[in-house]
Amino acid sequence: MNLQNIPLQDIENARKIRKIRSGIKKDLKTGKISLNEAFSNTLIYNNLKEMKLIDILSSLPKKGRIYAVNLMKEIDISKCKKIGGLGKKQRLKLFTHFGLEKHLL
Repeated sequence: MNLQNIPLQDIENARKIRKIRSGIKKDLKTGKISLNEAFSNTLIYNNLKEMKLIDILSSLPKKGRIYAVNLMKEIDISKCKKIGGLGKKQRLKLFTHFGLEKHLL
């Protein structure tokens, strides 16, 4: 892909989105926000929907990639799934695991 053909505004928007998502992961890792708060806050959740589940689970405090992979195997979720692409049963299992049933719509 040639970057010269991409409008500058699109590149800036992509940078902003990446910065927001990395901030969310950092805040989850440091415990500044909890998973419960992330799903409660509409602005954060709208960004979470487009993030891969494995990245979010790996960003939890004292958790890593191995934990994320094992949990996803247990819940029967593919490693490439995004939060917004989870099926009803997958969401139910994931949210139940973390005690987030009130966030199921």
